[in-house]
Amino acid sequence: MKYVQLSLGLLVVVLCLCFAIVLLTTDLIAMEPWRKNVLVVVFIGYGAFRGWRVYNGFKINHK
Repeated sequence: MKYVQLSLGLLVVVLCLCFAIVLLTTDLIAMEPWRKNVLVVVFIGYGAFRGWRVYNGFKINHK
């Protein structure tokens, strides 16, 4: 069950980072540039946080 949670966490990390890249490189969603930049920072920050938690989870499982 733990591997399912870690796999879903890894999926969230990938999706957050991909969506941040899409927001940076395209005009998929029309919004002001400062709002788009804030959203990109939030997605990258959340992706980094979840990535850190997934890494710690895998590290604890392999002990």
